[in-house]
Amino acid sequence: MTAPTSTGPTSATTPDPRSSRWTGAALLLAGVGFVVVEAVVAAAWDVRPYSYADDYVNVLGSRFVGEFGGYAISSPRWLLMDVGWVATGLLVAAAAARLARGLAGWRRGLVTGAGVVVALGLLVFAVVPLGPATIAAGLLPLYLAGAFGSIVAGNALAVAVGLLGRRLGLPAGVRGVGVGLGVVGLLSIPLTYGRLAIGVAERIPMYSFLAWAVLTGVALLVAGRPARSAREA
Repeated sequence: MTAPTSTGPTSATTPDPRSSRWTGAALLLAGVGFVVVEAVVAAAWDVRPYSYADDYVNVLGSRFVGEFGGYAISSPRWLLMDVGWVATGLLVAAAAARLARGLAGWRRGLVTGAGVVVALGLLVFAVVPLGPATIAAGLLPLYLAGAFGSIVAGNALAVAVGLLGRRLGLPAGVRGVGVGLGVVGLLSIPLTYGRLAIGVAERIPMYSFLAWAVLTGVALLVAGRPARSAREA
């Protein structure tokens, strides 16, 4: 007679260290890389200083030069910003898909789907920049779908991974902060748009998601560190 095997659900999984390191590196690079590229592109503005508070985020990646919405726009490194957005989306989508391996059913679909929406939203954000040509072509709804889709999905991903993080081997503190960052980002959208300066309103949900990516990336890198051997202990 063979010994009985357990068929009950487990509350947590032991993540593969190599997978944790890869996923952590992708999220960390997505978060830090975005902020660095944004700063480099903003510093290159040549008609006036770019304002993090008063200017739209998207004009950093616009090839349009001239007056738009009462603001002078000229971003010589617009292509670098567009590449940065697309790269961030791909890194987040890849990391989400890797995280979803530790989940099953609708949970796996939720995490994977949120990552895909982030990538698609940032792709649209890069390809359809805010400017006169987009308005004239009737593509403003598409631009808005990309802009809001990416930040809503990004913060929803932070909440989902935080709530499901025990199954993914994330520490309780990281899970709690991740949920908090995602909730702040989601609530800020209806609470700040039209009330605060546009650059501030856009960056609250954007940076909350990026902060989650950096925090979770570091936690996964730490979790994936090779354990010391008994001789080294």
